[in-house]
Amino acid sequence: MAGFLSQLLPRDSDKGVLLSLLIRLENLAWFSDLRSSAYAYPVVLAIHLTAISWFGAMIVATDLRLLGWALPDTPAAEVVRRLRTGKRIGFVIAAGCGFVLFAAKAEEYYYNPFFRAKILLFVMVAIHALVFRSVYSESKNVVNGRAKMAAGLSLGLWLGILCAGRAIGYVVGRAGMHYR
Repeated sequence: MAGFLSQLLPRDSDKGVLLSLLIRLENLAWFSDLRSSAYAYPVVLAIHLTAISWFGAMIVATDLRLLGWALPDTPAAEVVRRLRTGKRIGFVIAAGCGFVLFAAKAEEYYYNPFFRAKILLFVMVAIHALVFRSVYSESKNVVNGRAKMAAGLSLGLWLGILCAGRAIGYVVGRAGMHYR
């Protein structure tokens, strides 16, 4: 496991323009003030975690229905339709707060292997959404094997994102960060 995580760390050849942009981003007055605030950063973090819980609950409900483990009397398409707006709201709030939290400590996250794993998993979720979009929009009361595979994969990817996100806070930042 340690070998895999070390591969996610940036090499010296990868540093340069991206790192320079991230340092500039985190040193913008708004993000610098947020990072140093005793109250604002924890409030944004709390909103982020609340939105993740909201969004995550709806993802789990949808996927459990597609697996046939929950809401068996409700057509899968109906579950997807009813939860779509709430999922979108939760995602937008979680992603917006997540970006703000990232921007406040961009250089630190740049070096964090769990953050890199989380981003990689987000890319995989996006690919999953493109590949299996029809499964979620066409699901009827009887769910086929492809829908079940999509739901199981979705649960696994989101669980991975949750674990990677949780682990981010346990990695100590590098010395010599370029905070102002």
